[in-house]
Amino acid sequence: MSSIDRTTAGMFSDAEGGRLTVARGEVLFHEGDEAACAYIIETGLLEIARTMNGAQVILGAARPGEMVGEMALIDNSPRSATARALKDTTLLVVPREHFEFLLKDTNPVVRGLLERFVTIIRNVNDVNLRLTLGIR
Repeated sequence: MSSIDRTTAGMFSDAEGGRLTVARGEVLFHEGDEAACAYIIETGLLEIARTMNGAQVILGAARPGEMVGEMALIDNSPRSATARALKDTTLLVVPREHFEFLLKDTNPVVRGLLERFVTIIRNVNDVNLRLTLGIR
């Protein structure tokens, strides 16, 4: 999850993805899903959770101004967690094509660092999940 200022969010609101409303209790995406877009939260609250060995662990919450789902677009991997609305939530949809357009002119070294950071985050989340559940 990353924080997006209003000006940057405005750029995304012009994207063709539009807006999406997720009612309290509904799932935005599931861990393991393929990713076609990321989302910027305009209003509401999302819970981010993972499941391992049948146990659900809450990793955190995402609030207005934060982007979720971006890691799957950066490294072309499935969703690493499930996002569920804790309140009615309105999101800006950022299609993969728009996200990639914004990154296409990124310096290759910086792009490589982004991909590496996502790999590190995924690995740290896995280790933390295992430690939380007492799994070796």
